[in-house]
Amino acid sequence: MTREHMATIVKPVWPSEPPRGAGLLKRDGNVVRRAMLIGGELLLAEAAWVGDKVHLRGDERAIERLRFVLALDDDLAPFHRAHRADPLLGRVLKAKPKLRVTRTPDPFEALAWAVMYQLIDTQQAGNIAFDFTRRYGTQHPSGVWAAPTRAAFTNQAALEACGLAATQARTLARVARSNVDPADHARLAALPGIGEWTLGQLDLFGHGRYDVPLAKDVGIRNSYARMVGVRTGSVTEAEFKAVLDRYAPYQGMAALYMTAAGWRGGARYESGHALRRR
Repeated sequence: MTREHMATIVKPVWPSEPPRGAGLLKRDGNVVRRAMLIGGELLLAEAAWVGDKVHLRGDERAIERLRFVLALDDDLAPFHRAHRADPLLGRVLKAKPKLRVTRTPDPFEALAWAVMYQLIDTQQAGNIAFDFTRRYGTQHPSGVWAAPTRAAFTNQAALEACGLAATQARTLARVARSNVDPADHARLAALPGIGEWTLGQLDLFGHGRYDVPLAKDVGIRNSYARMVGVRTGSVTEAEFKAVLDRYAPYQGMAALYMTAAGWRGGARYESGHALRRR
């Protein structure tokens, strides 16, 4: 078997299921596929759920990243044990025990989508992100798209041409042109336009961290407000931070479940990589 056609079977430590198609992750029944550029190569990996096991196929490097994207190696038992009787989340944890955060294979991709989603309607931002991907990304022969390279995001005019506001386009182009590693929070935070919300999105979706500050996310706060029966917009950042802190070090999972329970019209956490096809 060639490197490009490795196959492996894993049994996730915590039960898993195919995620809803999110962004560049394409789902077909119980199979999901993700294209990605690794070392300049366009690679594809796929995962198929068969019973309690996940069958993975593709280049070994792409398989490794897909395991990260799907959080297959994360043991969520401590979170569920600690909060299965929680008055706020207990019911939804029991109803959706296999829910997981769907990540990006590369941290910079998560950072780029996070900047795009700053202060903008989720649907509109998703349309812009997919338009930019269709113009500057790379399409695998299977039809699945890989995100544009970091170099593509340096083009402020191209970002604006896809509908991104000038302020966000300028921020994203500046970040892309910098040599700052997405793991270097201090240097990223020093860049104009990069704040706590953006870094939280990067950590959750790009680095796979659950202990992240999400109190400034209006969408999650409003989902929480609907869960507790108060007017959306009435929960302050300080109040919501106190709520999320109860679930440390799993604030990201708590936020995911809050949106699953309180998001209007079907409820899922609209991450910075939930691209929309026009």
